[in-house]
Amino acid sequence: MKQSFSRNWYIALVTVILLIQLATFLIAGESHTFIGVHDNLDIHITDYKLLRDNNAFFSQGKTIPLLGGIDRNFLLSEFYAYSWLYMILPNFAAYITGYFLKIFIALFSGILLCKDILGDKYKRYEWAVVLFSFIYGLLPLYPAFSFSFASLPLLVFIIRRLKNSGKKIYYLLAFLYPTLSYFTFFGPFILGYIFIYFIYLWVKEKKPNLRIFIAMALMSVSYILIEYRLFALIFGSGQATIRDTMVIDDLSAPEILHSILNVFVNNIFHCEDLHRVVVLPLFVISFAAINFMHIKNREYKQLYTDPFNLVFFFIVANCIVYGLYNNHAVRFLFETLVPPLKGWQFNRTIFFNPILWYTEGFIAMIRLSDYIASREGEKSRLSAILPFIPKALTIIVLLSVMGTQSLYNDFFNTCYVNTWEAVNKKKSETLSYGDFFSKDLFEKIKKDIDYNGEYSVAYGFHPAVLSYNEIATLDGCLSYYYQSYKDSFRNVIAPSLAESEEARTYYDDWGARAYIFSGSDYGIWNPVRTVDVEDNRLLIDKPAFEHLNGKYVFSRIEISNSDEAGLKLIGEYSDVKSPYTIWVYSL
Repeated sequence: MKQSFSRNWYIALVTVILLIQLATFLIAGESHTFIGVHDNLDIHITDYKLLRDNNAFFSQGKTIPLLGGIDRNFLLSEFYAYSWLYMILPNFAAYITGYFLKIFIALFSGILLCKDILGDKYKRYEWAVVLFSFIYGLLPLYPAFSFSFASLPLLVFIIRRLKNSGKKIYYLLAFLYPTLSYFTFFGPFILGYIFIYFIYLWVKEKKPNLRIFIAMALMSVSYILIEYRLFALIFGSGQATIRDTMVIDDLSAPEILHSILNVFVNNIFHCEDLHRVVVLPLFVISFAAINFMHIKNREYKQLYTDPFNLVFFFIVANCIVYGLYNNHAVRFLFETLVPPLKGWQFNRTIFFNPILWYTEGFIAMIRLSDYIASREGEKSRLSAILPFIPKALTIIVLLSVMGTQSLYNDFFNTCYVNTWEAVNKKKSETLSYGDFFSKDLFEKIKKDIDYNGEYSVAYGFHPAVLSYNEIATLDGCLSYYYQSYKDSFRNVIAPSLAESEEARTYYDDWGARAYIFSGSDYGIWNPVRTVDVEDNRLLIDKPAFEHLNGKYVFSRIEISNSDEAGLKLIGEYSDVKSPYTIWVYSL
């Protein structure tokens, strides 16, 4: 038993952590689980709830009661594996299930790939493979597209097996792979990288590798079939979208350089991989040691062929692309060459850096392990503990990921906020999943006002809360919708934009958040327990609101100019389970 445990300690460690996390979420439930709101609760989870409530996952030509009524095609495809969770399970259960599935996808994918690459050496490094695959699965990356991140090792495995064996099963897997991916974030880059690999093999082998070409073709067809709704909008609607008018910063050369360095160290919030905490220092030390030895041994070719350095070059290239996106000339060239993709963020190559950073950590630890093993014959006082150093460093990497606060680190945030509340014996300003959506409160309100599908807006909180509670909204958050609606909604909020230059720039230059703004309290919708504002006015244009068939205003603020705005107070509502007090007004 002891021998078995000592051999499989890393599997036991992974199992214990998974059980602890599962128990934490089950015990916490909706009311005590703290999940990142930004681009998560306020968009994707609510979008899935809208699709479910309106029986619209597979519908054609259906109008969704968001942003005044949008075509179902603007929301996520029904053919993504992540979407299937929300078809089958209630939203909270689907989200937590997705959290654990992405860990298992990363773990399974990493083991498959490393077995294929390492061959007979796999058993020697199994501890590192399992732990780094698990760590990669734990990374607090964009939840709605977590399967896309987690499955990247699986993609590499499929391409490798196709190249080396050509078995039919791998063609099928290549065709099915896009169900785990997400086209606008990953698809074009994946296809682009495979194409580069195809050209590389063609040059190297002096003939085209048809297996890789067929895989690329199959994946392209699959992405198009999965995203048929998006392609119908792009090529068939004939209408301008907000992507056509989004203004992107044009940075100076020093500013671009700064953004490249910043993203190299920190990445971006959608894929905040926390490599800066431990992996980056380990990388710097390993990079210096590995390349010093190459130079010392006059292995100059290894400076640009060593896998460790090749991965580093890939990381740097992604960072450079990210920085150059903010150069007008580069964007203009791209949009001229590919007009349908105007407004598309080609700097999302940065989403591949999390797997690259932790690949560097993995390579560094097995190199260190090999180096220590090569010096086993040298007796010293530290001989007994040296073999444990790579394992200890890997566990430190694991703990750094689990124990560092970030937007989407749901396990850490849930543990931290609940502990803080227990110690301080009061509620945190951070809202839990249940707090944020406050289902009981809004059911009470709908029953009291005899709500019957009328279009409404939210003031002082995210309109996603209304959408989640089956209240039709004129406002909302969506990164892709028609420019014509953005212009119409702008008429509603014109008075507030006239008073707040910050809000005007935010809306006119971007517009994905079509929200009701304050004239003086920017970001009034921030999801906190206590609302503290200086300006209680509601600045909207009543005729424009009526023109869009708006009837209700749900507000976390008692509006001081309701008579002037032509609004009638229906009632003030609260609930012991909710942090909100909601004032409901109607025309």
